[in-house]
Amino acid sequence: MKQIIFLIIISTTFLFSCTERIELDSELGKDFPPHAVVEGLITTDTTAHVIKLSWTKQLSNDQEPEKITGASVKISGNNQEIFLTEQEPGKYYTPEDFYAVEGQRYYLHIDSVDTDNDGIFDPITASDSVPHVEPLDSIQLEWIDPWEAWAIKAYANEPGDEENFYMFKAFVNDTLITDTLYEIFVTDDVFFNGQYINGLETYYLNEEDTDERLYTNDTVSLKIYGITEQAYQFIFRAQEESNYSAPLFSGPPSNVENNLEGTNVFGFFMTASVKGAQAVWDTASIKQSGYHY
Repeated sequence: MKQIIFLIIISTTFLFSCTERIELDSELGKDFPPHAVVEGLITTDTTAHVIKLSWTKQLSNDQEPEKITGASVKISGNNQEIFLTEQEPGKYYTPEDFYAVEGQRYYLHIDSVDTDNDGIFDPITASDSVPHVEPLDSIQLEWIDPWEAWAIKAYANEPGDEENFYMFKAFVNDTLITDTLYEIFVTDDVFFNGQYINGLETYYLNEEDTDERLYTNDTVSLKIYGITEQAYQFIFRAQEESNYSAPLFSGPPSNVENNLEGTNVFGFFMTASVKGAQAVWDTASIKQSGYHY
């Protein structure tokens, strides 16, 4: 089967709050039809969550991807059903008081989009469940000589009743610093299942980056997300494909498996539970604030 040359723009506010390029190699190039890209994450945080819709574009096209406007977007689960409102082109928002509930499964349904350009609307559906996640007891910053960087280390209980999967996001003074695909840290619990998470290194602060350079009374925060295995595999594979460097005998890039059902569609609909902790930076030492949620 011929491989597809396409550039998928994953601007994933729900994961990275940035634009990440994933190149899918191909011989078809310009003859390959546009695909719909769905990006969305709903969590246990109470906030306006967003589903983003856009079209893929050719690798040679330097313009921003075209947004999918006028779609009908619905989320259902936990005995409720809500229709999202398009507040910006291609961005569909839940009400501000919306939050997901641990243990529940949520369903995404998108309509009024013609994904195969035949004049007929093609529904897009997906679902994901919200795993439980234990709160972080605390975080610490530790200088790592080989990396010449401060490591953000996580401390938390880890349930041993089943296999669990985690995603971590780091902040300095409310600014998301894990804002590119390769900076997102995801892991399973194979090395600490049922044991205490005792200083898991989740991110290394780069002092050459002004957003990551610490000053007196800066606040460093870390969020831990409980995600499903399918979501973990999606992020992990997306990282592999985006870092593809064509070493000898390696396989070519390929489409990253997603949880979307529909015609000509890429992306992922993810649900997650989230907890967090923070530490206050002092020029001489790291003070634990004791704050977590």
